[in-house]
Amino acid sequence: MLHTTAIKLSLKYSLIYIFIFGVIFLFLYWFIGSFVQDQTKANLIRESKKVEMIYNSRGIDAIKKYITAHRQYKGEDHRYYLLINKKGEPEAGDLKEWPPDLETDENVMNIWVAKKDIEGSVKDGDGYWPMITLSFKNGYRMLIAQGIRGTEDLRETMFAVMALIFGIIVILIIALGLSLGKSVLWHIDNINLAHQAIMNGNLSVRIKISDRNDEFDMIAEQLNEMLDKIEQLITEAKQVTNNIAHDLRSPLNRIRNRLEISLINKNGDDCGEVLEKTIGDMDNIIKTFNGILEIAQAESEAAKKSWKNINISNITLDVAELYRPLAEDKSIEFHVHITEGITIKGNRHLIAQSISNIIDNAVKYTPESGTIDIYVKENEKYVEISVLDSGQGVNSKDYKNITKRFVRLDTSRHTPGNGLGLSLVEAVAGLHNADLIFEDNKPGLCVKLVIRKQRL
Repeated sequence: MLHTTAIKLSLKYSLIYIFIFGVIFLFLYWFIGSFVQDQTKANLIRESKKVEMIYNSRGIDAIKKYITAHRQYKGEDHRYYLLINKKGEPEAGDLKEWPPDLETDENVMNIWVAKKDIEGSVKDGDGYWPMITLSFKNGYRMLIAQGIRGTEDLRETMFAVMALIFGIIVILIIALGLSLGKSVLWHIDNINLAHQAIMNGNLSVRIKISDRNDEFDMIAEQLNEMLDKIEQLITEAKQVTNNIAHDLRSPLNRIRNRLEISLINKNGDDCGEVLEKTIGDMDNIIKTFNGILEIAQAESEAAKKSWKNINISNITLDVAELYRPLAEDKSIEFHVHITEGITIKGNRHLIAQSISNIIDNAVKYTPESGTIDIYVKENEKYVEISVLDSGQGVNSKDYKNITKRFVRLDTSRHTPGNGLGLSLVEAVAGLHNADLIFEDNKPGLCVKLVIRKQRL
C-alpha cells in the first residue's frame, strides 16, 4: 500500500495538514504565554499603585504592616516583597537582599532569583522573575517580585493540553488520510478485478458501483457502458462471422458441385449453363462482401473527409425514379413528395445508397396494387426522408433486429437479399448524426431517416 500513489498522496497531504496544525498550536502557545506574561506585568503595576496609595495615605509603617500580613498569607499568589531603608538594609519582606545592579525605575524587569535568596520555604524555583521597584521620599525602596511557579504550571498545563489535542488531531488526520487512500484503492482494485476477469475471457464482468455516486462511480458507469458496447460489438462480430460462413457456404457448395459434376461428365454441352449459374453465385458473394465493405466505410470517420454540401432533394428524386419502373411492374402506386432545394452536409454516395436500400425494401415487400409514398421535408434543425409502404409491415419487437447484419425476418426468407441493406442505412445514419426510425404505417412500414443539419 505504501508504494501506491493514493496512499502516498494521502500521507503527503496528511503531513502538510499536521505541519499547519503544528504551526497553529505553536503560535497559540506563544500567544497565550505572551498574554500571561503581559497580565503578570499588569498585576505587578497594579500592586505597585496600591502600595503607593498605602504609603501616601498612611506612611511607611502601613507598608511594613501590609508586607507582614502578606507573609502570614504565605504567598499563595506567588508574590514576594522587599522593603529596604536608605542604607540598603532590609526592614520587611520575603527577599533577603536587593538584587545587585537593580535600579529603581518603576518598570517591570525579569531578574534572576534563586531559592536561597528567599526566606523560608517557597514553592517557586530558580529562574527569571518579573519584578517592579518603588522609591519613597524618605529614601526607602521597595521591590515587588512575582514568582514563576504559577506561570510555569499554567504553561505546563497548556502545553500538555495542546500536545494531547495535537496528538489526537495527528492520529485523526493520518487515519482519515489512510481511509481516503484505501477508499481510492478500493475503486482501483475494483477496476483491476474487472480488468483481470475480462482479460481472462469473461466479458460479462462489470465494475461494481457504490451508493455514493461520486466521480469514481461516474467513471465506473462510463467504463461499464464502454464494456457493454465492446461486448455487444464482439458478439455482433461473432454473429456476423457465423452469418457470413452460413450465407457463403451454400453458394460455394453449389459452385463446387457444379464444377465437380462438369468434370465428371466432361460434357461441354451444359458448360455455358454451369458458367452462367456459377457467375450468378459469385455475383451474390461479391455483393455480400461489397455490402460489408460499404458498412465498414460508413462506420469509419475517414468517410467524413469526402463530405460536402449535397442536394438531398435531387438525390432522393433520382433514386426514386430508378425504382419507379419496378413499382409500376407490380402495379404499385408510387408517389413522390419532395421539397426542392434541400441541402445537407454529408457523403453523397453513402446517402444515396441508404435511400436506395430503403426504397428497395419498400418495393420488394409491398404487394401488387399497393402504395408507396416518399417524402423529403425540412425544418430549422432537421431534414426528414420518409418512405411509407402498404406491405405486411414489421412487428415493433423486431425494429431493433432488422438493422443487424445478415438478420432476415421470417417474412423475407424467400426474397433475394443478404440482410445488409438496413445495416448500411443504420451505419450511414450514425456517421451523419442522424436517427433511423421505424413506425407502423397501418398497414405497412414507415422508415424515417432524420438528419440533423450541420454547417460546413
